Amino acid sequence: MTESLNARVRQVLEGVGDNQVEFARRIGMTADKLSKSLNGARRFTSLELALVAEQGHTTVDWLLHGIEPRQATAMAARTRAQGVAAAGDSRAAALRYAESIDALAGVGHRLDLPPLPSLPDGPDLIKQGSHLAEYASAMIGRSPRGVTVRGLAEQWEEVFGLIAAATDLPDGLDGLSWDTGDFRLILVGRTDVWTRQRFTLAHELGHILAGDATDHPLTEHVAPSLDQGQAEIRANAFAAELLMPHKELLDSARGAGPLDREALLSLSWEYQVSPSAMATRLRTLEIIDDEQRRSWSAATTRMAAEHAQDPGRHMQYAQQAGDGWYSASLARLAISAYARKDISIRLVATVTGLDSERLLDLFHPGPEAHEGAPLPDAPATSPAELAFVP
Repeated sequence: MTESLNARVRQVLEGVGDNQVEFARRIGMTADKLSKSLNGARRFTSLELALVAEQGHTTVDWLLHGIEPRQATAMAARTRAQGVAAAGDSRAAALRYAESIDALAGVGHRLDLPPLPSLPDGPDLIKQGSHLAEYASAMIGRSPRGVTVRGLAEQWEEVFGLIAAATDLPDGLDGLSWDTGDFRLILVGRTDVWTRQRFTLAHELGHILAGDATDHPLTEHVAPSLDQGQAEIRANAFAAELLMPHKELLDSARGAGPLDREALLSLSWEYQVSPSAMATRLRTLEIIDDEQRRSWSAATTRMAAEHAQDPGRHMQYAQQAGDGWYSASLARLAISAYARKDISIRLVATVTGLDSERLLDLFHPGPEAHEGAPLPDAPATSPAELAFVP
């Protein structure tokens, strides 16, 4: 293996086009150490291999075992009707995360993947999705009410072994999910329509739990088909039940008094979904009729916030959804790998979207950084710093 590893490191060196002295400097080694490692007299450290992989735009797995970087073979994606993204653009967005995940796995840092549930029996797709959501709710152990979309993502990462982030996606793509067997990835697009982002996150979780986003090695991509349409029906039913559990919602509707437009606005704000989604859910549960659903669906989330006299929180949620957020579980994994000196700070920067220099200041503050610093239990100054607060 050592001979093959050294040959692949030499291949990277040749591809970069530097001499050994310059290449050694790039990866934080002395020229003497690099020469000894290439000649088999010294072993490369995990950090050195990670840095070589960065320089060669490849993975540690390829350096160690010759395994080519993965290709996205099957993903379940939620798209808007207009401006639908090309399949290749969708794969590129997912592969950017896969590269970081594979780099961490290559130096021994992997996420635990708990087993997924069996898909409920029966031909009724809506019942399948609803029953799957009931299972998920039992696993999560708490209501989604009052939890921000990022908070939901962090909960679901812990329970289901996910990597979930809000990031830039191609135009027309709301979200995507991908289960490779090695990791489970959910990406949702940055948008100031935070209720859309929230529903998309739940929709993609439905795809993961139903097995819709599992790799199929013989399939290049998921083409439009009857099966895909069925998967979308099930995932929408899953998201509706997960975000608006029917038992909770029935109790809330009973306590709301006469079900008029004001009650709809109150319920949509309570459950943090759009009035349109709430009206559709109430109609599905036969709490309101179709005429009420149609007449109330034109209401907006802003109207619901104003009705609740809480427009400030609406703006806060919109800003967070528009700014995006990184995966807390992937960030913790990268931070752990960096603390053990298995990767460079650049991979932590890639995972979190933070500047390398700022990260170095967070990890290795100078004496002047302690003057006037907040106490350890003080809240983070921004969502991006949450992973770095003790």
